[in-house]
This record gives sequence, structure tokens and C-alpha cells, in this order.
Amino acid sequence: MSRPLEGKLAIVTGSSRGVGAAIATNLASKGANIVLNYTSPSSTPLASSLAQKLSEQHNIHVFPIPVDLSSPSGPATLISLVREHFTTHFPSKPFQIDILINNAGIARNAPIENVTIEDFEATYRTNVLAPLLLVQAALPYLPNDRSGRIVNISSVSSSCGFVTQSVYGGSKAALEAMTRTWARELSSRATVNAVNPGPVEGPMYRANPPQFLEGIKGWVMHTPLMEVTEQDGNESSRMTTTSPSRSQTLSTQPQPSIPTVNNATVSEVNDTADLFDDLLTLEDRFYNQGYEQGLVDGIAAGRAEGRQIGLERGFQRFLEAGRLQGKAIVWACRLRAAQKIQGKDGVGEGIKRNGVEAGPREGDREGQTSSQQPTLTSTKEDQLSSPTTSSKPNDSSNSQEYIPPSRIPLPPLISSNPRIERHITSLYALSETESLSVENTDEAVDAFDGRMKRAQGKVKLIERIIHEEKITGTNGEGSTNGGQKGRRTEIEEGRDGNAGRCSSQTRGV
Repeated sequence: MSRPLEGKLAIVTGSSRGVGAAIATNLASKGANIVLNYTSPSSTPLASSLAQKLSEQHNIHVFPIPVDLSSPSGPATLISLVREHFTTHFPSKPFQIDILINNAGIARNAPIENVTIEDFEATYRTNVLAPLLLVQAALPYLPNDRSGRIVNISSVSSSCGFVTQSVYGGSKAALEAMTRTWARELSSRATVNAVNPGPVEGPMYRANPPQFLEGIKGWVMHTPLMEVTEQDGNESSRMTTTSPSRSQTLSTQPQPSIPTVNNATVSEVNDTADLFDDLLTLEDRFYNQGYEQGLVDGIAAGRAEGRQIGLERGFQRFLEAGRLQGKAIVWACRLRAAQKIQGKDGVGEGIKRNGVEAGPREGDREGQTSSQQPTLTSTKEDQLSSPTTSSKPNDSSNSQEYIPPSRIPLPPLISSNPRIERHITSLYALSETESLSVENTDEAVDAFDGRMKRAQGKVKLIERIIHEEKITGTNGEGSTNGGQKGRRTEIEEGRDGNAGRCSSQTRGV
């Protein structure tokens, strides 16, 4: 038989009989050395007999020791005696408490009108204060590698509200509350859990008053396989899953996903046929499940963050492209406005596009080729009424050709400086959003960034040319005159009415 607890030390309080004896027997079968703690002198024969039996059957060291844990000094005395005993018998091994089972408890059941202060104090000293002081005394000797195990034996009375058990049920609820706190405070040393058995046949159960036995009868009768027998102590220890109903009605234990006491049935959360196997290996289950869930959550979070970053970067890239294209359109409009002032608007009457005098179409100006200037074209979808168009559908006198902002073309360029025309045309082409790739590949992103860098270079060239002409008053052919300087000032500042109108329409790009 497997002995997973070989060489470990387990302290079980209240272990001379009943549930405590069954727990000690279970742990001994797995190779643990056992401390059998009991209180009353009448339990000495039972404890000695059990110690001899376990030692012979499982070849382990068993130390029976009577200590009254209800006294304030009892828990510290117990730990001190256990440490002295085991360091004497195992001098080469450092003293360590691997498993602590807080099983000792009393129940002085009575209806509320008969509850006394003495009953209350005695119950809480044994069921609440003793476990607290025992954990406190054992703390220096718990493992430092999180392998320690502390199990508090609570009761379904903590939540069922059985008649006559206002004090006992309250003490077990307090024990569960402390369990939740200790699970957090001692997480670096040990796991802390609580187990809630139902009624178990034994001296403690038989000592209950008639009101309790009568009040619990309906609960027992309506619960599958809940008839109380003398074997319930062993059942509470083993919690076999071969009988799901029995497991369901006997215990409440922590779920692996929530390290606190919850009303969960054993049959749903046990992986083995032994409750204490599950409790003693609970940390590994927490870690494994937490690790696996962490991987899933991490991947999901990474993908979500990646999508968010991708959206933000894509938005910034296309926003920059739109700004650069807007600069090209604004400069083209300002060039036209400056040339129009000098009467060099070309041949033909220009049509309004977006409220801007676009000038002649392609081919109207001598020397202008389709490869140099984009053609202003429109579709039926583009020919929508502008805000200034007459409300009458058949009134064409005030109609204007409307082009959506996302499709604003570059107006035909009219300038005496071929260099600036060439750079503006290139800037517009490089920042054309419809021709930019939206793919998320390294090649596409590099190509996108390359085009934006070239477009930004064009912006700097155009700004430098305009600045030089403003300062020197020279055009691209080297001529100088005051009128030309004035025109370029208008190009730079956009003071002309047409230029201002064009600028206002493209400023938001």
C-alpha cells in the first residue's frame, strides 16, 4: 500500500475515540507518525490500546498524551511535550509538525432558555480558543515550503440551525471563520481547511438531550443514507466516493477553486476515495489549476492587449496619413488662390468642389498631363447636395458638386514653380489612404512606415521652398520681384478668400 506520509508527524486532538480515532488510523495507514491527544483520564486505556494497534500494524511511532486543551496553557504544553518527545526519539531529524488536526470539541446542547454562561465559556474554550492557541503554539514548527496541512473539524451545525445547538453551532461557525483567515495568513507555510461532518454515532452524539434527537430526526429521515451508525467515524475519515449520497450528506469541504469553506458536496470535489488525501494534496491542486488557468487568462489578455495596441497604432498611422494628405490639398488650394490673384487661373471657368474653386479640368491648361495632376471626377454617389444647395430638387442654378471628405482629390496645380508642384503631387500620392495597406504583416507595416517617412520628407521640402521664396522673393526659375513675393506671402498665409475657404474645409483632415 502507498505510504505518501512516510516520516511525517501528525497531531490529532480528541483522538482516543470516534472521528478523531478514525482520522488517526487513516493517517497512520499512510505512514505518518501520530500524536494521540485526549483529555479525560477515562480515555487513557482507549488511547493506549489504539497507539499500540497503530504502531504494530503500520510500523510507525505513536505518542499518546493527555492534555486538557480547554485550559489557556494546554495547547502550548502539548506542543512542548510533543517536541521534547520526538527530539529525544529522533535526535538526528529536525522537529517539524507536518499535519495538525483540530478535532477535539464538546457540545453542551440546551434550549436557549437553559443556556448558561458556564456552558458558553466551556464550549468556546474548547471549540474556538483551543484551536487558535494550538495553531499559535505550532506555528514555529510548521514547514517553510508550504507543505504543512491544518484541518479543522467543524460541523454541519454551523449552518443548519439545529434546535438546542445555539452555542455549539455558533462555536463551529467561529471555527470556520478562523479557518478562512488562517488560510490567508499561513499561506506561505500550510494550507488550512475545514471539514463539516454530519451526525456521527458515539458518546458525544448519545449525550445529546431528547430535544436535539427529536429535532434532528426529520433531517436524518429525509437525507439519503443518513441513518446514524457506529461506522460513521470511519466514514467521516474515508469519505468514500463509491456512495455519492453518503459522501454528499457527510461533509462540506473547500472547493479546489475557492480556498475557503463552502457548502460543496464531497462527491463533486473529491478526486480520490479519501477526503484527507484530497485535503493533504489540496495545495498541489490549487497550484496546477491556477497555473493552467493563468496560462489561458494570460494568452487571452495578451491577445486583447495586442488588438488594442494594434488598433491604436493603426489609428495613429492613418491619422498621420490623413494629416499629410490634408497639407497637400491645402497647399494646392493656396497656390491656386495666389495664381488667381495674378490672373493666371488658366483657360476655362472652374467648377466649385467642396466650396473651393477647383479651376479648369485636366487638359484645359497647356502643358498639364494626367501623370502630373489627378483628374477631378465624380460619380452619381458623389453628386450630393451641399449645405448651400437649393432645397428644390430641380433647381440647378445653385447646385454644387459635393465630394465626401474621405475622397477629396488634389485640385489642379497652377504655379510658376515646378518643384513645389512636383513635391505637392508626390506628397498627395504618398499619403493616399485608399492605397495604403491595412495588413498586419511586417512587410506591410514597414512599407507603410516607409511611405510616411517619404511623405514627411516632402512636407519639409515644401516648407523649405516656401520659406526660401518668402524670404528671397525668388521663384523656382530664379526671378525676383515684389509682386511675386507678395503672392507667395498669400500662399503661405492663405489670406485670399478662396484660399481661406479651402483651408477651413481641410483643416480637420
